[in-house]
Amino acid sequence: MASHIKEPNWDRVMARRRRGVAAGDLASIRDLALDLAEGIRDRNGRVLVRRNAPYAVRLLRRAAEGGDAIAAGSLGYAYDIGNGIRPNRSLALEWYRRAVRLGNSGAACNIATVHRDLGDLRSAHRWAVRAMEMGDGDAAVTVGYNYLYGIGVRRNPGAARRLFHKALRANTSEHGREEALYNLAIADVDNGKRASAIQLLKRANKDGDYPEAKSLSSQLQSKADLTPCRCRRHLRKSLHGHAPCPQHPASLRRALKARRMRTL
Repeated sequence: MASHIKEPNWDRVMARRRRGVAAGDLASIRDLALDLAEGIRDRNGRVLVRRNAPYAVRLLRRAAEGGDAIAAGSLGYAYDIGNGIRPNRSLALEWYRRAVRLGNSGAACNIATVHRDLGDLRSAHRWAVRAMEMGDGDAAVTVGYNYLYGIGVRRNPGAARRLFHKALRANTSEHGREEALYNLAIADVDNGKRASAIQLLKRANKDGDYPEAKSLSSQLQSKADLTPCRCRRHLRKSLHGHAPCPQHPASLRRALKARRMRTL
């Protein structure tokens, strides 16, 4: 899907990028590649920059080989999903690792995702920890969730709470902050602290875009039987990485299967 950008004069922007590419400027090479990887559209859907993913991959490789961390991670992603090039998991991981060595925490998150989707939850956790240690607040939410439910690591609710609070203080997306608040509320529910859980859920659903938080808050206030969703937010239920969740049989089956595999 093409990006929706408000830049006023893309002809001028692209001309500047191309002059930088001709001069060998790594930032220009990377930025032109990122523009071409998906293309650019305005708010009305009009094409401002036509997509050229194969050429974008060539530019990304040039910038990555020059030591650009963002380009290296983006090249890994191109190999990961097959954007402009044939998918190749081994090469995706190779470029992700190079990006991590260059300081790209997002690439460490992507490595964690690759291992998670393969069902290697221990490796996924280790790479999420690596991303967190590089300053990625959303990775701290992932690591906290793993500790809360024992996914790829021994269960440690106390460590989970500390990590969720760390994410709230760190450079974390709004989506990640809301998920941290929701999981702190879950931890309070599990400890019988309903009043504090309600306050956390109100903060998590402040924008009205977190139905799981709204549902659990209603359950708590009505004193109904509690059936909180324990899945990762916005992660398909059929994928690895969820805690057992009575609300979602697919994630429950997969989590129980993963638990059995760990005991073999």
